[in-house]
Amino acid sequence: MEYTKDKRTINLTLRDIHVGDWVQVWSETTERYSPPLKIIQICDDGTIYLVTSDEERPTPWEENIKNVDALPITRELLEGFGFEITIKCMEGEYNVFYDGGAIGEFCEYSNCNVLETTWSSYEYLHELMDYVHDIFPGIRNFEWKGVEK
Repeated sequence: MEYTKDKRTINLTLRDIHVGDWVQVWSETTERYSPPLKIIQICDDGTIYLVTSDEERPTPWEENIKNVDALPITRELLEGFGFEITIKCMEGEYNVFYDGGAIGEFCEYSNCNVLETTWSSYEYLHELMDYVHDIFPGIRNFEWKGVEK
């Protein structure tokens, strides 16, 4: 996944997120994003507790909601979470599958990327997760597997 320098995605609020969502954290010091992090606890005071995966539960990373941003959906991000991406008909348009089931179509545009499903369009991973959990009840936990460069 490529880090975005000097440009933040949408900043999330406590109402935007749920436990189990994947997000990224902006560092003012390094001026870049963290790898994808999973929310394991949300506190009323705006403190969010994050981990890198369910399998390796180290001491959770504590962060303030003001530094937590949405993860934009990209081809690399989808592949890193185990989605299968195939070219639809031309470069920039792809079919998306998860565990053998069709999820939708992914399109790369110059200003944003969009995953189109039968129900809605998604630009950010936390929005897509609710849809996937409703349509594919067997999928409860995405795990970040990373991408090979």
